[in-house]
Amino acid sequence: MNKQCQVSGVRCQSKKSKLINTYRSLVTFVLMFTVHCSLFTFFGCGGAQTQTLSTVHIKAIEYNQNATKALENGDYEKALGYYMEALKVNRSIENTEGIAVNLINIAVLYQKKGNTSSAHEFVDIAFSMPDISNDIRSDAAYEKARIYLKGKNTAKAKEWVDKSLSLNKGPREGSRWNLMGRISFAEGKYDEAVAMANTALRLNRENKQRAEESNSLRLMAEINAQKGLYSESRELYKKSLEIDKELGDSKKIAMTLRGIGMLSLKQGHFQDAVIFYMRAYDVSSSAGDTEGTSEALDSMSDAYRKTGNEKKAEGMMKKKADMEKEKKK
Repeated sequence: MNKQCQVSGVRCQSKKSKLINTYRSLVTFVLMFTVHCSLFTFFGCGGAQTQTLSTVHIKAIEYNQNATKALENGDYEKALGYYMEALKVNRSIENTEGIAVNLINIAVLYQKKGNTSSAHEFVDIAFSMPDISNDIRSDAAYEKARIYLKGKNTAKAKEWVDKSLSLNKGPREGSRWNLMGRISFAEGKYDEAVAMANTALRLNRENKQRAEESNSLRLMAEINAQKGLYSESRELYKKSLEIDKELGDSKKIAMTLRGIGMLSLKQGHFQDAVIFYMRAYDVSSSAGDTEGTSEALDSMSDAYRKTGNEKKAEGMMKKKADMEKEKKK
């Protein structure tokens, strides 16, 4: 990374770098950069230095914040529109790193929408941009790897995670090892996946990356469930859930609850599975997370069907269909 400001043990940075880093930390839901300073005031090594963001920068931030809200509600089209507007604003002032961040966010959105070719196109542009920091280039490579993994191209996914690690081994290194573990898991290499998840867990704890620590625990829980180690899996899910609740992350709470529900299904505890899926549904619906709500309804339908309650199973699918209709209005 660029030179950084002495806040919480981090080095000094120039005013320009401070502006870029603060902008980056505010505009992206994907990269999750640490905010070292407040929106309008930056603190140097020797004392307070005031630097006000321009109205153009603030406008870009507003677009990105609106995009984040749209994403939380599962409205990908609206989120994409806001990110495109933010990109346009950043291009108008040649905010290079702001442009790169927006390109990566847009790529992630296209991936979520199932448009793989556009996802690759936007992340490639970000990765190839000159004059961006290695940490942003590393994040672009990381997202490229995720796109390949979603497309089940594990060889290419590994190649791009390696690129990401070679560019930056800072506090986010654990997230890269989590992805490495995911790739090995997808390949059925469970022992290798566990080793990588353990490496990720150690790094995330050392770097105090609590959200990624939860991801490591959840990955290990999934691997153990696949190997039939159900009690070990449940304990790991519980630890992950504790962190998710500590962070107030509704999406991850629901994801972990669905994981425990899946574990219950594997053990033939169908009614327990229904209860966990209902809890996941309640969390997602209360948070306005339509994607999570939809997944919980799918899972509840499957669990009810396994209990022999076909009427309830069909009711869950009807509820999902009604929700989808409402969303399109």
